Amino acid sequence: MSFYLNLVLGVALGIGLIVGFARYETIRSKRRSDLAATVAAFARMTVHDSRKILPAKFYPSWVVFSHRQKLS
Repeated sequence: MSFYLNLVLGVALGIGLIVGFARYETIRSKRRSDLAATVAAFARMTVHDSRKILPAKFYPSWVVFSHRQKLS
């Protein structure tokens, strides 16, 4: 009788672990997609967008957003 009880508990635990792992992977995938979208949004950010986000007193003077920087 104990064998069957342990068998049922083991199968239930195994299925529970599989379901938990699958849900964790889905959540992890969603977070990674959100992070990739955020990084892509920052890559498309322009000077005007950055000045809207940062107030003038916090905007560093050394930040340069030029399309082409010449090296001489």
